[in-house]
Amino acid sequence: MRTLHTSPGHPWPVGDMAESKWAERFLAAAVVQGAIGFGVASVLLYLAVFGVPAASRIVAGGGAGTWFVVGVIGYGLVGILAIAVSSLFYHHIESALGFPYTGWRKYAAWAHLVLGGGIGSAAALLTAYGGYAAGAAMLPTTVGGGGHTAATGGFEWVHENILGPLVVPIAGLIGLSLLGFFLGGVGYVTAWMAARKTSSLAH
Repeated sequence: MRTLHTSPGHPWPVGDMAESKWAERFLAAAVVQGAIGFGVASVLLYLAVFGVPAASRIVAGGGAGTWFVVGVIGYGLVGILAIAVSSLFYHHIESALGFPYTGWRKYAAWAHLVLGGGIGSAAALLTAYGGYAAGAAMLPTTVGGGGHTAATGGFEWVHENILGPLVVPIAGLIGLSLLGFFLGGVGYVTAWMAARKTSSLAH
């Protein structure tokens, strides 16, 4: 059982917290994903100002370009925010409660990180790519688009030639991502329950 003590500058009780390796791994992954997100945002800013067709036109055009918006937002939520927040849960288990991740739970944590974070991010970026390519194809040629407008049957063309082939890969990636988050959740909940039980027995 950890002892509580006070230290200079910290008049309140402070626990002797152990290092959380999984919290560090998830924070590192969030930093990497954030750097990738910064790069993507920089490219999008350039395309919005100098791109032909401009990325802003693809967003404003709606339709197939909606995939682009959903993909970018999904990357921010899954690849960056969800992974960063997950590190807090692992920190609570390993550091605050002092319960190390061992046995099958460490494999569940790897599944959470790799499948949930990595594969989920890949699904979001692939969705964004498909939406950008389809949205650009549906813009008029006068603004640098592919000319497959709604008036010329562009919806059918982009869904058959651009978005259609991406549906199964994206669905597969999302399925793997959900599996990763599920396994990570099972590992976390069982670890939390075990840590609480151990703590209650110690008292």
